[in-house]
Amino acid sequence: MISAPLEPSDSTDRWQQLQLLRRGRTPVQPWLQQLERAGSPASIEVLAALIGQLDRAGVEQLLSGPVGRDAATLREAARRELPLLAGTPEVKQAWLEPLLAQPPSLLWLEILGHFREARVAPRLRLALDGADPFDPRQADAVRLLPLLGQQRQPDDAALLLRLARAPLPQAWRHAALEGLAVGLSAWPLEPLAEGLQQLSTELDPGLAAQAVDLLGRLPDGQQRLRQLQGRALEPSVAERWRRRLRRTPLVLVVHGRQGGVIPEVLQQLAAELEQRRGAPVLLQALTAAPPEGDGRFWLAAQRAGGISVVPLLLLPGGHVRSDVPAIAGQWRQQAAAAQRPVQVRRLPFVGAWPRWQRLLAELWAERAAGRPLLWLHHPLQGALSARYLQHLAAVVGYPGMAAAYSDPHAALAAQPQPPALLAPLTLAPNRLSESLNMDAQTASVEVLPPLLDWPPVRDGLLTELEALP
Repeated sequence: MISAPLEPSDSTDRWQQLQLLRRGRTPVQPWLQQLERAGSPASIEVLAALIGQLDRAGVEQLLSGPVGRDAATLREAARRELPLLAGTPEVKQAWLEPLLAQPPSLLWLEILGHFREARVAPRLRLALDGADPFDPRQADAVRLLPLLGQQRQPDDAALLLRLARAPLPQAWRHAALEGLAVGLSAWPLEPLAEGLQQLSTELDPGLAAQAVDLLGRLPDGQQRLRQLQGRALEPSVAERWRRRLRRTPLVLVVHGRQGGVIPEVLQQLAAELEQRRGAPVLLQALTAAPPEGDGRFWLAAQRAGGISVVPLLLLPGGHVRSDVPAIAGQWRQQAAAAQRPVQVRRLPFVGAWPRWQRLLAELWAERAAGRPLLWLHHPLQGALSARYLQHLAAVVGYPGMAAAYSDPHAALAAQPQPPALLAPLTLAPNRLSESLNMDAQTASVEVLPPLLDWPPVRDGLLTELEALP
């Protein structure tokens, strides 16, 4: 273990030390001591690596020194790290109370606002009530609006709606609408729907378009969008509204089991998604012949002007790189052969979606509760796959390991110390999850179920898929 951060800030060894620090493999005290030395300004990279590793005593030590007296760099590091880390119990326990003890300045409130807690919302609200949107000296107050929305206090919907509709600088109005988007499910429904419908008629196309998108995400969103019929919409917003009303049929590409069998959990997901979107949803298994859309499917595609191929795949393996482009090509050939004016759009695989990655990070952090967790994936080849795996490990905060689906035991046996939890990176039951549960060697380790067995994951994925054009 490296015990002291002695290398120059631009050296390769320094970068390696920061990676060890971020992973909790090197002591934090030498870094804290270096930050306390006069003439050693804090860097964003060091503070970003420290944020997730400090306990409460370490946070108090950090804030009592030069970093606390000039916290601008800490704020930049918090903007980078806390959107992912603030929900983890250890980070919240370490940071919340020391931050609540800081002065109620805009700088400190922005850092504090990343944490969702009953005492935070009133402080953000008070600062916003006293802020002058036209005063350049208070420009940073606009950053508090999305953080207030993140607190999900129902009474704050009225404030955010008022600011979004008021004749204020555009940055304030857009930030208020972003706050509404962050906490969308928490707000009183009818006032929210009415306010969003009014915002949809704004001359600012960015503001109006976002309002249209949020309307479509509400319960009975299609009905509420139809209520905009006849209203004066900016031309680009009107086109967006029409696309929202004409949801494209989806082709969900899944692995499937041997013989083309599609797990029931995926069939249920597709059925609920079709009901929520009001447009056909087909499942296409990589292990079976491609489905043929019926008359209803192609009629919906012609009305919407397109089909969306969505790979429900979690890794950039050969299926994503080769099979999915070929599948999209087959649908284009079907459309061309029938002389249908339909565009086929191929979306990125689900594992590449940033919101999906953040969802995994939150889920695993909550379940692990500080215990070692290891996520397992099928073996991949190539530089792209290696970069993706490194990226995902950094986002979720836990290491991953390749394991053969039919026999993951050999890879697990090579681990110097078994983790407390094993998380198979799979949406539905497959050979990997079944092998882990039948393996006597993993009897003392908690094996997490496939991801769609978790209601927050299923609901989050449904929400993202429902929101597709």
